[in-house]
Amino acid sequence: MEEKIYFNNDRGDRLSGILSKPDVDTIVPIVILCHGLNSEKNSRTHMALEKVFLENNIATFRFDFFAHGESEGKIDDRSLEEFVENIQKDVEYVKSRGYKDIGLCGTSFGGVASVMVASRNHDIKVMALKAAGMGQTSRKMPNYMKHFETKSWIEAGKKVKIPALIIHGTQDKDVEIDLAEQLHKAIRTSKMIILDGADHRFSRTEDFDRSIKEISEFIIKNI
Repeated sequence: MEEKIYFNNDRGDRLSGILSKPDVDTIVPIVILCHGLNSEKNSRTHMALEKVFLENNIATFRFDFFAHGESEGKIDDRSLEEFVENIQKDVEYVKSRGYKDIGLCGTSFGGVASVMVASRNHDIKVMALKAAGMGQTSRKMPNYMKHFETKSWIEAGKKVKIPALIIHGTQDKDVEIDLAEQLHKAIRTSKMIILDGADHRFSRTEDFDRSIKEISEFIIKNI
């Protein structure tokens, strides 16, 4: 069952999300799905993961970050701080609906924001990251440059204490595998899976299917 949700960020912009839950009467675990820069809540990854999670009695909350998809906001005002706050609002919302076992799944830039949230929010039980990092475009933009220069999400990873999965491809030309390896080293509770030949979008069918399988199984096991 799907439910369209609207909620506001701290400055009053309306953000859009979809809560999907299995047809059961009890409160189940939930996974918040965080898309990458210039993507949106109905991404191929999100829809594939949602299907698997619902089949395993796990709810999902997929949403559009500020200035993405159906969410309000100006592109020039995007920032990592804003995206982190958006996820925090998601966590607050699902908690208000009674959900207690909460997982995070972040793709690309959404993975960066997920790490920042997991480093400071004790409500998160498990996290999966797919091609997480700042790409060749975002790292050169004023609102993001300082975070790339300081590797702020990798530093934040040192504070993450929950089970975490990092999955990355050797042919990722947007977020170098070296950044994933640095993040894996920072998050001591993390498991890393390297897919030989996979690009940033996991374009090959076998790479995409493997990523969905690994992410869903890891979260189902640990949530």
